[in-house]
Amino acid sequence: MSGRCSPTDALNLLIPAFAPMEAAAELTRAAHDNRCRIIGNGTTIKSDIAPRLMVVAQPENDGRWTARIVGTFALGGVKPTDVWEFEIDEVKALLPQPDTRGEALERATAAAEEAMIEAATARAELEQARADGWEPPESDIRAVLRFLIHD
Repeated sequence: MSGRCSPTDALNLLIPAFAPMEAAAELTRAAHDNRCRIIGNGTTIKSDIAPRLMVVAQPENDGRWTARIVGTFALGGVKPTDVWEFEIDEVKALLPQPDTRGEALERATAAAEEAMIEAATARAELEQARADGWEPPESDIRAVLRFLIHD
């Protein structure tokens, strides 16, 4: 979906992935570094002006969140009649991207290798304990066998 959206709509596009205040902060950071341009009254805000603007999230009484653009400069400022927008595609690009299959496979392989190392270490420790003469108490063995047989 391409097109433009209001600051409130932009905030709500990000809220599933971010807490509302975090979403506003992410929109502000993205506007400041030109990843998500702010459009004011139909004109894209220049990159030297954008760092003077920020997105502010506000909770409503009914639980919804709204967002507005505020200026951090004294003269000129942001007027209540200004119409602010974001490009929808640029807002969606701020959402965390899902892992690729390759990344997920790498993580799973690393976790499996770590588990195998831990299992080998535990086995070596048990073998060493047995070599040193340790045996589990007979009552523990019976309890385990009773558990396995009856459950």
